[in-house]
Amino acid sequence: MKNVVYGTVLVTAVALTAAPTVAKDLVYGSWMGANASTNAITLPRYFDRIREATGGSINWTLVPGGQLASGPGTVDAVKGNLIDGGTTMAPYTPRELPATNAIFTRTVAGNDVVGTAGAMNELMLLNCPQCLAEYKRNEAVAFGGYNTTPYLLMCKPEVSTVADLSGTKVRASGGGVEIMTLAGATPVAMSPAEATSALERGVVDCVMGSLAWLRNYGYMDITKHVVEFPLGMAGPPILMYLNRDVWEAMSDVERQAHIDNAAELVAVGTITAQIDIDAEVKVKALESGITFHQGGADFAAVIDQRVQDQEAHIIEIATQAGVEDVAGLLAKYTELLAKWNALSTDIGMDVGKFTEALNAEVYSKIDLDAL
Repeated sequence: MKNVVYGTVLVTAVALTAAPTVAKDLVYGSWMGANASTNAITLPRYFDRIREATGGSINWTLVPGGQLASGPGTVDAVKGNLIDGGTTMAPYTPRELPATNAIFTRTVAGNDVVGTAGAMNELMLLNCPQCLAEYKRNEAVAFGGYNTTPYLLMCKPEVSTVADLSGTKVRASGGGVEIMTLAGATPVAMSPAEATSALERGVVDCVMGSLAWLRNYGYMDITKHVVEFPLGMAGPPILMYLNRDVWEAMSDVERQAHIDNAAELVAVGTITAQIDIDAEVKVKALESGITFHQGGADFAAVIDQRVQDQEAHIIEIATQAGVEDVAGLLAKYTELLAKWNALSTDIGMDVGKFTEALNAEVYSKIDLDAL
């Protein structure tokens, strides 16, 4: 997958030799479509930053649409060096990434998207040695976890109450599986991209996900109803999940360039590519005739029940998967959520401020050799 181009080497008259300059052309396989905001906005900007910071010695090529690896197949594709990097969602491969999945499975109520993204990154990279160990076991290095906006229900049939969900099939992942079970629906596991045809063919009735998915995955022409009640946030989806041999073959300067620009990757991926896009998509959805329902106390009761029940359930599942001290991991997450909820008050929706905060609290503290 990697083409190596050797630069011209000038030698002196006394035949001294010098090492060639090497440009690494790396392949990033994304299972998301080309129009997904992550692929259209977030990653191209980051890859440009890397190219500039390394003087062109690192060139990432983005191949979207699952051409090289599916969502569930990305961990194996990276491990097998079929691709150099990709986007990883722990619920797709819970056996390989059990500690990360324990974090991902926790439903965070409310709508502090920025604060939750900050807490996810600090937890995963600085306070979860088991996360780093499982990436290493899978021959990978991981960083750059972004956050989506709170999940909503996007449905083909009319759904406006919890009662309407009885007997329906809903695409869900992470903590959303338990939320839909509590609501009386049948959760169905599949990637957002796979859900497009499933929704169209009636294999699923609804998709639980971010509003931006109406555009990102082509649901706009299929969906007729959206329940706007926030059904929690879960994550992080990891944007930079890289083959470890590829990472270790980079120079310190090249690796540091990836880390130095990772905070902006997360900030853009969370604010510009998620929150801002949601607002644009809602306007288009209303214009296309999609009906928005507010939801109410019935949905609030489901989320309250999920928050109340989830810790015991996550501890049980993660412990069975071999994760140690799951209660301690979740307690640290609670602590970091409080910290970042306070920081996000000042950050607001400012990409620059969020980048600065992530650098100060997380990415400036990363030891390249510890990843």
